[in-house]
Amino acid sequence: MKLAQKIILTLLLFLPVFIAAELPSCYYTYDQIYTLLQNHQQAHPDIAKIYTIGHSQQDNIPIYAIRISDNVETDESEPALLFVGQVHAEEVLGVQTTMANIAEILTYRYQQPYSQWISQLDLWFIPTLNPEGHNVVTANLDVSYRKNKRDNNNNGIFDFNPVTGGDIDGVDINRNFAFNWVHGDTLYCPVGDEQYDYYRGPASMSESEIIGFQQLCEQYKFIYAVCWHSSRRGGLSEKAYYPFNWKNVRPSPDLNFTASIATGFASQILKQDGTGTYQAYPNLSRQGAFHDWLYQQYGTIAFIVECGTRDLQPDSTVMVGTVQRCSNGVRWLLNRALMFSTNVSSSSMLTGTVSSGGVPLEAEIIIQQHSAPWFRPRTSFASSGKFYRPLASGSYTVIARKKGYYDKVINNQTVNNGSWTNIQINLEPKPAATLRIGVRCDAEPISARVIIGDVFPDTLFVNGFANLNTYAGEYPIQIYAEGYTPYLGTINLIEGHNHKEYNLSTSTTIFTEDWENGSSAWEINGPWKVQNQLAASGYAITDSIGGNGFYDMNCDVWIKTIQSIQIPATNNTWLIFDSHLYTEWNYDPCRVEVSTDGTNWQEIWTKSGQWDTFREEFVSLNAFAGQSIFLRFRLTDSSTDVDLTDPGWTLDNILITSGTATANNDPNIPVTPLTLLYKNYPNPFNPETTLSFTLAKSGRTILKIYNQKGQLVKTLIDADLPSGDYQYVWNGKDNKGISVASGVYLYSLIAEGETHLRKMLLLK
Repeated sequence: MKLAQKIILTLLLFLPVFIAAELPSCYYTYDQIYTLLQNHQQAHPDIAKIYTIGHSQQDNIPIYAIRISDNVETDESEPALLFVGQVHAEEVLGVQTTMANIAEILTYRYQQPYSQWISQLDLWFIPTLNPEGHNVVTANLDVSYRKNKRDNNNNGIFDFNPVTGGDIDGVDINRNFAFNWVHGDTLYCPVGDEQYDYYRGPASMSESEIIGFQQLCEQYKFIYAVCWHSSRRGGLSEKAYYPFNWKNVRPSPDLNFTASIATGFASQILKQDGTGTYQAYPNLSRQGAFHDWLYQQYGTIAFIVECGTRDLQPDSTVMVGTVQRCSNGVRWLLNRALMFSTNVSSSSMLTGTVSSGGVPLEAEIIIQQHSAPWFRPRTSFASSGKFYRPLASGSYTVIARKKGYYDKVINNQTVNNGSWTNIQINLEPKPAATLRIGVRCDAEPISARVIIGDVFPDTLFVNGFANLNTYAGEYPIQIYAEGYTPYLGTINLIEGHNHKEYNLSTSTTIFTEDWENGSSAWEINGPWKVQNQLAASGYAITDSIGGNGFYDMNCDVWIKTIQSIQIPATNNTWLIFDSHLYTEWNYDPCRVEVSTDGTNWQEIWTKSGQWDTFREEFVSLNAFAGQSIFLRFRLTDSSTDVDLTDPGWTLDNILITSGTATANNDPNIPVTPLTLLYKNYPNPFNPETTLSFTLAKSGRTILKIYNQKGQLVKTLIDADLPSGDYQYVWNGKDNKGISVASGVYLYSLIAEGETHLRKMLLLK
């Protein structure tokens, strides 16, 4: 072969696949999709309903989903499954597959297993999540177009190029999800010859298509999901990808089980050439994708399926065959989700209800053997308390958790192989407690921020004192006021009234660094830079340029004080600093280290993960009282691939301060009375709940209940009352004695000319 021919052949191997100028007429347009969905709804109104889940980013086109389930108008908290036909505009085979699945289920609704799917499951189909991109393709403007139509350069013109693929406008929806969004492509950082095609968007979850999709997922907590794709280069064709084993070294906690589900699904789909079936692989990359995000957010076992071959838009014969073969995988997954099915080898799933005193609760369900710190809490449905967690058969530790309740731990919970395992979890409420808290310096009240565990994660007491409604229990407490010594400890709240006072001394500054005058006081190892693009205030120092880069693979970067710092022999000494941190969870720690000789270092603080808003960190230096120390801030990486690095660490306002901070629990401390309206208990409730309040002074007192429209429902009290504590029970009836419907109600207390307002939820 001549050299020129070899060069041409080599170039051809790396050229993008540009599809024919026109889309075959066998593919549905947006209007045809909507018409067919309407026809289905009209023909099967009892089991099929169309929902508008959102609108497209640029053209505001409605995004339609169709729901198939018995009692389709009612949320029955059944296991929900989701099938998305398309997010990439040119990948139209998934649209056809999704539409075929809808038609098949409705056509055979009275036959098995279709009737089982409809009665036991909650099925959702979104033919296209990218309708404006879909319109670009089906209108033959650009049949190779991939994204939505966001006007990236704000010129009011849709900038695309059907010849070169230089589509400046648009966002790749499958790169816009928040989980690992930072690893997606920026607009002017194109991949090879596919310029701009993988642009992640201006911010995570920025696209309206994704926002609407998130709202749907938030409501229905899908247990399984499939998003259909097609591989434009062919290298990924006829494969199913599941969450995840990044770079083959960072497995998800559910990797083995998720792999078994994906393999079962893929093994049902015969390849186009008949040589075997689709194969299942874990996702290896971190780029804000559909399946990883769903897994991280809701525990959804989600697949991206690259259906068909390199021929993304085949003629009708091949298209129909591809749809038929892919539908076999869908049928298998639906059977896998059933309570029991003879068509699959296992239907194992842990399910149940969380409640307290018969009232359903939205609680976090933790499977201890399959948990991670970066999981968003997987919760039961608020309305029913139901939860579903697909799991392999075996034994697990199950923890149910909700604020205001004691954790329920179930050890050695067996999950059956052949059918669902159903458990009932009753959470015991913590006793109600009120807290009168004061923060003073000597006798003078001071303003301070008080954080109490997960009860009051960030509360500011402007006047130096506050009255709080909370729950009994022991909690960590953090009190901080600028210019004063912080208090960190625990607070034990008993049932009923609690009164706690804290005395903070003015602090003595031992060391300070705000980076406003550069970094001359520090020895620096690595690419640390003082900058003002990312800072808590003014300037800050970051290990990645401008706070927008990534730390290097296998790095060991640090900053160290050049001069030693003398720690006082008396009083409490604290290191306080503002931290903006984003590293790989559990693998790439950020550390604070101390040395007394500048050579041997002791770790006193460590953190990893995504903590990418500035927050004040507090580290005690009491162990070094009376000693001279050096201070080092250090980040290390243990990656095997550059894609496993992250944005890194930014530090601001480093302060070492000394003083005293004490807790005074003397019950004889005088209390300034306040009028308070407390949370009702129980909440949610059916049909009775207790409304409590405290009057600081005698006077006219009005307690009323309203519906969400602001209409008066019930007057509980309208009278002159002396100061003191009061409780009234509402029985869920209006002023005429008629029981009211389920829903959110407002209760209002008017006393001393002030109005206090709270919400409550009646669930029948």
